[in-house]
Amino acid sequence: MNRNTVISNGTVFGLWPMGRSMVFIGAVLVAILILVEPEASHGLGLLDRTLFWVTNVVLALGALYAASWLLMPRLVHRMPPWLALLLVGVAGAVLMAPLGYLFELVQPDSWAVTEGGGWLDDFERSGAWQGIVAEFLQAGPQVMVIWLAINLPFFTARPTLNHPPGPGGDGHRRQPVVDVDKEEAGRYADDVRNQFLGEIPESLGTNVLAISSDLHYLHVYTDLGRCMILGSLQRAEDAMGDRGIRVHRAHWVARRAIVKIVKDGQQWSCLLTNDLKIPISRRKKSVVAGWFGQSTKIVRVKGSKRGVG
Repeated sequence: MNRNTVISNGTVFGLWPMGRSMVFIGAVLVAILILVEPEASHGLGLLDRTLFWVTNVVLALGALYAASWLLMPRLVHRMPPWLALLLVGVAGAVLMAPLGYLFELVQPDSWAVTEGGGWLDDFERSGAWQGIVAEFLQAGPQVMVIWLAINLPFFTARPTLNHPPGPGGDGHRRQPVVDVDKEEAGRYADDVRNQFLGEIPESLGTNVLAISSDLHYLHVYTDLGRCMILGSLQRAEDAMGDRGIRVHRAHWVARRAIVKIVKDGQQWSCLLTNDLKIPISRRKKSVVAGWFGQSTKIVRVKGSKRGVG
């Protein structure tokens, strides 16, 4: 077991949660567009060019977030993850089209750029719906690139094992791990739970200790390691049933995985068997306290470092 406490939800590029990474990706994209100065902002001053691209990127991120929130829960369990992500990206581009068109209508005159005489420009000037279609054809590829950048960690992520196999192969053969969840699954689990556990890589087992939500992703922690899957925390909570509790809007923990509850002033957190530190929200404190009462598992500390807020 790692002696250093692991802070959850710090996964994207090893630095930030997904939500924070969207801001970072948006800022990088704005900086690139300002420097490259594409045709859409050609001739604008630095301030106008900055405001122009900040507005466009914010609209694109908002459209992608809305598409993810509306569609991902409905698609993720009906098709392969890559196809669900592709459809959500296309939907985000579709939502961006009318927003971009309306933005062009209300933007300051100083931001207007002389349009060329291409067929797409002529088509755009033909009417409102033509303008929206033209906006989709122009902005759609850029929105899809943003979406790909946001979800790149998912495509490159691999399960992280707490104890990597040694030179001789699987390091767990010498000390077999008794997977309690696999034994219980045959007796108690329903189809929903089995389906959820089936999405976890086999190498990590099914002894789930904690689940953290990060936009449309879940970070699942088992006693063997962790992985990143598509899904909603509500569905995961329903699938796991009474084996644990949602201690925070973004975190679920297994009851048997809790080593102790740490109180640091007004900040409460769960310390798990894998040294993962999970924050407890204010409205969940009474529920957690009801679990353990005044037992020795509740520890008060002073001057300790806080976990994720």
